[in-house]
Amino acid sequence: MQRYAIMFRVRPGTEDQVKELLAGYEPPEWVTPDGARLLGTSIFIKDGLVVRMMEVDGPLPSIMAHLARQPSIQQLERDLDPFLAEPRDLSTPEGARAFFGRAMMEHVTTRVATLEAST
Repeated sequence: MQRYAIMFRVRPGTEDQVKELLAGYEPPEWVTPDGARLLGTSIFIKDGLVVRMMEVDGPLPSIMAHLARQPSIQQLERDLDPFLAEPRDLSTPEGARAFFGRAMMEHVTTRVATLEAST
C-alpha cells in the first residue's frame, strides 16, 4: 500500500461549499481495469487549504488515469473549479500533469503500529 496526498487552496469564504462538495460526491469505482486498487481516501480542510489523501495498491499512474475517467470525479472537479484560489485546467493531459505536479505533496514517512506495539 502506498499513500499520496495533494493540496490546493480555495477562495476565502468558500470552505463550507467546498466541504459540502467533497463530502457528498459519489465514490469512484475502487478497482481499475488492470487490477490496481484505490483502498481509501481522506479529505482535510483548514483555513482554505484542502488536502486529499489516497491509499492505493498498484501504480499511481494507473489509479490517476482511472479516476480521471470516472464520471463522479469529473463532475466533482468541475464543481470545485469556481472555488479554487488558483485556476487549473484538467481538460488536457498536459494541464492535469501541471496541476498534479504543483499539488502533489512530498511523502516523508509512514509509520504503522506492529502487533507487539499495540498490546
